[in-house]
Amino acid sequence: MLIDYYRRGSVSLLLLFTMNFSAWSAQENPSQIWTADQLVQHVLANNAELRSYEAEVAAAKGQRTQAGLLKNPEISGEYGSRRITGPEGDLQGDGFTRSVSITQTFEFPGKGSLRKAIADKDIELAELGLKQFRLVLEGQVRSLAFQYEFASENARSAKEIYERSNALIKLLQERSISGTQQLLELRVIEASTVELRKSAKEFTKARDEARLELNALLGWPSSQPLKIEIDRTVPRLKNGDLNQLILVGLANNLSLKIRITELEKAVKEISAAKLEAAPDFSVGPFFSQDKAGDLEENFGAAISLTLPLWNWNQGNVATAKARRTKADSLLLDARRKTESAIARSYRTYELALKQLEEMPEDSVGKIHAAATLADRQYRTGGITMPLYLEVQREFLNVQQAQSEALLEIWRSIFDLQLLTSAEVPLTPVPLIPATEQEKAQ
Repeated sequence: MLIDYYRRGSVSLLLLFTMNFSAWSAQENPSQIWTADQLVQHVLANNAELRSYEAEVAAAKGQRTQAGLLKNPEISGEYGSRRITGPEGDLQGDGFTRSVSITQTFEFPGKGSLRKAIADKDIELAELGLKQFRLVLEGQVRSLAFQYEFASENARSAKEIYERSNALIKLLQERSISGTQQLLELRVIEASTVELRKSAKEFTKARDEARLELNALLGWPSSQPLKIEIDRTVPRLKNGDLNQLILVGLANNLSLKIRITELEKAVKEISAAKLEAAPDFSVGPFFSQDKAGDLEENFGAAISLTLPLWNWNQGNVATAKARRTKADSLLLDARRKTESAIARSYRTYELALKQLEEMPEDSVGKIHAAATLADRQYRTGGITMPLYLEVQREFLNVQQAQSEALLEIWRSIFDLQLLTSAEVPLTPVPLIPATEQEKAQ
């Protein structure tokens, strides 16, 4: 008992050390820049829920092994006293009786093969579930990485405008206010910072939510800082044919494959339920001795089987047929939903791509330069206050519109990859990063 206690304590300490070491390793270099691919690989290697799906596959394989095993043979014995009396009731012999038998139960032909076929379908379902979860997890990590980076960019832009407006407010407060117009302009700029603070708060919240979700998936502390480098290209589908995507989805979608496998399993369960009423039989040798004066020895073979007189497994057959009907309905519904989801994701991709294409070339860089210029011009009296505020707002609006369009495009691509269970061919079109936009001005 004491040895077991120390063993359990050692295992617990080792597990705790491993968890802490994992968290420490992530914090050891917080300045590391992660790509989306690196995050995906880390999550697939460490995600706890993914391990549970792998355990389901192992459990299904264990049940398949069990389904192929024969029942253990049974041994039975009897022992008792034996007395022989004559016609007058007098005792003529006294002794014993004893017997032993070994029997092996054999199932009715077909039962074992059906049970193993059903177990094979359970393995297939578990493996499909694992593969589907891996795809969902990968898409979720990539989507969160893009959400985190775009929200960070928007938060930085809002902070930049807020700081610029605050600096301008301090400048105006230092000057002597000579009239009502200057006083009103000061108040309007002060009021504009309220909206900027609200926007910055929303972007920061979206960034932090994405970081928290990513850290949870990565198995890191919630406070772990992240630095992510995302793909700065605009993904375009090489084959933009919706009908072709739908055909690929209907052929490869994992949810559909799961429904098809469930239907195949339900069909086999009907056959298994009908065959269950067929009698199994047991056969084996026996040996017995009877002694009451004389010794009698008997040996031979015994066979036994059930008689299906009342129980033909009608209830289980009806249940299996109902499950078959349910599987048919779920498969039909899954086909319709898959086709609809592919069309919806494709349409979202088209609209977001069109929105991005209709934006003026290098619009974020140009409006950012215009916002900086407007700040200088307003300070020297070159432009009016309404124009200054409009330029600042539009810089943030254009930055947000571009980020949202790119995020929608990438999310649509991730959804299409999940729905078609295939790598969607893409043609990347470069998008000038914000830092390069600023340098170009």
